[in-house]
Amino acid sequence: MISSTQNPRIKNILKLDKAHERREQKLFVTEGLREISLAVDAGYNINSLYICRSLIDSSAALLIAKIGTSVPVLEVNDAVFEKISYRSHSDGMIALIEPKPLDVRQIQLSTIPLVIVLESVEKPGNLGAILRTADAVRADAVIVCDPQTDIYNPNA
Repeated sequence: MISSTQNPRIKNILKLDKAHERREQKLFVTEGLREISLAVDAGYNINSLYICRSLIDSSAALLIAKIGTSVPVLEVNDAVFEKISYRSHSDGMIALIEPKPLDVRQIQLSTIPLVIVLESVEKPGNLGAILRTADAVRADAVIVCDPQTDIYNPNA
């Protein structure tokens, strides 16, 4: 149980708020059962998983089983989770995930494709809103040209 915000692992999660740290460490932060599950299903490697038992529900056990035993699962108390959480109403799970190379040649298009092309998106919150909309309308791909923001920013 990690109970101190001064713990080196917790300090590191907070450092990952900066794009240069994410690039240097080759890690990004993802919060939420649904989001972490989507990353696992998309083939991303989970580096570590942080859980707050008072916030998780029974579906967390299914995700932990899906991730496997090779990934460290670290329990944190409420105060620590509040410090590392980006959301106000969280479901008690945060993962550090390794980015994977993204290549336009890997896109698999449907019969009638919908591809969204963005240019020079500056604000990670705007990028996140567009990505959620693209997911809702089942777009085949979102291509970001000349990105002005880090696609792995927690606000995206």
